[in-house]
Amino acid sequence: MLTPQSVAASNPCLNCGTNVQLEFCPECGQRAIDPDPTLREFLHELAEEFLHWDGKLVTTFRTLITKPGVLTVEYLAGKRVRYISPLRVYLACSLLYFFVSAVAPHPPLVISRGSAVTTRIGIVNIQETDSTATIAALDTLAQHGRWVGRVWGAHFANAMRNRGTLQSRIATAIPKAMFVLVPLFAALVSMVLRLCRRRFPQHLAFALHVHAYLFLVLTLMLVRRVTGIVPIQVGATLLGVGAILVYLVQSMRTVYEISPGAAVARSALVGVTYFLAFSVAMVLTFGLIVLLQF
Repeated sequence: MLTPQSVAASNPCLNCGTNVQLEFCPECGQRAIDPDPTLREFLHELAEEFLHWDGKLVTTFRTLITKPGVLTVEYLAGKRVRYISPLRVYLACSLLYFFVSAVAPHPPLVISRGSAVTTRIGIVNIQETDSTATIAALDTLAQHGRWVGRVWGAHFANAMRNRGTLQSRIATAIPKAMFVLVPLFAALVSMVLRLCRRRFPQHLAFALHVHAYLFLVLTLMLVRRVTGIVPIQVGATLLGVGAILVYLVQSMRTVYEISPGAAVARSALVGVTYFLAFSVAMVLTFGLIVLLQF
């Protein structure tokens, strides 16, 4: 079996071509490796990389969950070796949420109660008195309405005939829309805390950590899908929303070193504005998918 030392003694770095005398390349930092490893070498390298990352993972998430804002403070202070970067934390938490959301039990796509019909599209429920009548009305609008009505009626009617496809396409688009909203959240924080004189990347690190915690809470709130007991569903929702609001206030106090009252006021302003922006983004996402893909 080739060791890193034996590979380094006879071969240049596989990444940049620099002559490697020790275990790591002095130019790019890549470890000296065998380009054609045995299964044992492959598994050893995989385990080593995972355990090294896993150590950072545990430290990062423990700090993120138990100490609101401290992870951002550590990052801004340059103490980054022990933790995963803000972007990786966000991606890990968002992927966890969307994965669990995909495999968790889903409510029926179309729920019929007598003449009333509810169609679930992504995270939106569309209430209809009669699905057939609704599609017929859209077809009429597509034929006889003004040009805006004709375009929307034709596309929306086609989308309603293919609810399953619409559901999957919106489910694919929502993570992308959420990612785009993170810089917007950072911009809102920057505006309401403009006296703190922080650069935008610092606000962006704060936004990524807050959104990472948001996705963790949303993941736990998926428990509502596995129970039909209304008090549990309501309780999970209230606890989740409360946890997110408290976390935002505590994080803002820690990162920006402001008073509790100022943190509450600014968190409320950011939260309300961001919720409105989120709502508009979801409507635009739905509209663009309908118009461009149906």
